[in-house]
Amino acid sequence: MLKLFKGALGVILLAGLSVVSASAKDKAAIDPKIFNFEHVSCKGGGNEIRIVVNKIKDSVGLISADLYPNKEDGFLKSQGRITQVKFAAKSPQTVFCMRAPGDGEFAIALYHDENANGKLDKGTFGIPSEPWGISNNPKVRFAAPSVESAIFNVDTTGAKVEIELN
Repeated sequence: MLKLFKGALGVILLAGLSVVSASAKDKAAIDPKIFNFEHVSCKGGGNEIRIVVNKIKDSVGLISADLYPNKEDGFLKSQGRITQVKFAAKSPQTVFCMRAPGDGEFAIALYHDENANGKLDKGTFGIPSEPWGISNNPKVRFAAPSVESAIFNVDTTGAKVEIELN
């Protein structure tokens, strides 16, 4: 029981972020006030990615975010991710930070696990039935986006990413 309580408390403490990604060239156009936030996950160290997730309809469940390297093979697959973080969802926007393992090009895929069952629920034809988003907010039609469309640069000063849920 105590273990469950600690986990829930940790999730509650990490609540409050939304994610929308922007490419390196678009970073300058992002309002710096959006990324000036406090969150227990934000330590201010090198290679920190400050994430804002928008269009969260309800403050229920979790935001689950995966960080991927710039490799098409393994993109959007659990075995291809570098790390995963989960935080309580807060409407209309959730903010948090995650750390990249070093400088380089990365991509983020996330979803709003509304029922907190630990997986992205899917409906007919494998189409997600829970809200999801990808860095740089690529247009998605009939297939998953490429890693190239989701890449952003992280350096020692970190990165700022804003993601809108679909």
